[in-house]
Amino acid sequence: MPSLGNLLAYGAIGLGLALAVLAYLLLRKEQTFARPRAQILRAIYVFMGFSLILSAAGFLGEYNKLQMNLNSSRSLIRTLMDLKGGKVERLKQLDPNAVEYRALVREIQVDLVEIDRSLSDALGE
Repeated sequence: MPSLGNLLAYGAIGLGLALAVLAYLLLRKEQTFARPRAQILRAIYVFMGFSLILSAAGFLGEYNKLQMNLNSSRSLIRTLMDLKGGKVERLKQLDPNAVEYRALVREIQVDLVEIDRSLSDALGE
């Protein structure tokens, strides 16, 4: 079982969870007294609230990071689709027997290799 220290590797979310566990342990210890101390209970509740806010902020940060990566990937794919569309239109306008046709086909082959590499990079492969 991982220790509380290992949770810090997960950033704000892990720290929030570690603090929530510590707040639980403090509450459990306070219950051993015949009369729990009100001032200590308030401090524990504030500590618990802070850990929840910290965890929520960590989750929101991770969500925003994922959204930014998704938007960046969408932008890259749109750019690549526009490039492909332009090449297809140029191909339609050329005579297959023309010299320019062969040059354009070579250019498209190079572009396809670049597109494959860009998509692989965007996907993290």
